[in-house]
Amino acid sequence: MRRLACDAAILPAVLGGAGQVLDVGRQRRLVTGPLRRALVLRDGGCAFPGCDRPPRWCTAHHIQHWADGGPTSLDNAVLLCGHHHRYVHQSDWVVQLGGDGHPEFVPPAWLDPDQLPRRNHYHRRT
Repeated sequence: MRRLACDAAILPAVLGGAGQVLDVGRQRRLVTGPLRRALVLRDGGCAFPGCDRPPRWCTAHHIQHWADGGPTSLDNAVLLCGHHHRYVHQSDWVVQLGGDGHPEFVPPAWLDPDQLPRRNHYHRRT
């Protein structure tokens, strides 16, 4: 069945409450609709440490790049403003999700030899 679904370009979707699509696998690259709203609720704006840019100034960044096989899902995306989106792509910072599912940014060794993960606490509501 999986092979037939793959051949037919049918992919499973992970649904949130009320049937909202939160994971579309590799069918789509862009984050829109319910998935974007879930990112806004989780990240609150640009997730890069210290940035205060609101969600409307942000785009979704694939943690594992879509071109490298990364899925379009809540577990593989983070909101970044245009400046930090370019910066992450052009630098040695590593983006990951922490144990609580919130984005963390690991600085390059030249900046922090211990490479301690950093978070943006500006948008945290709790």
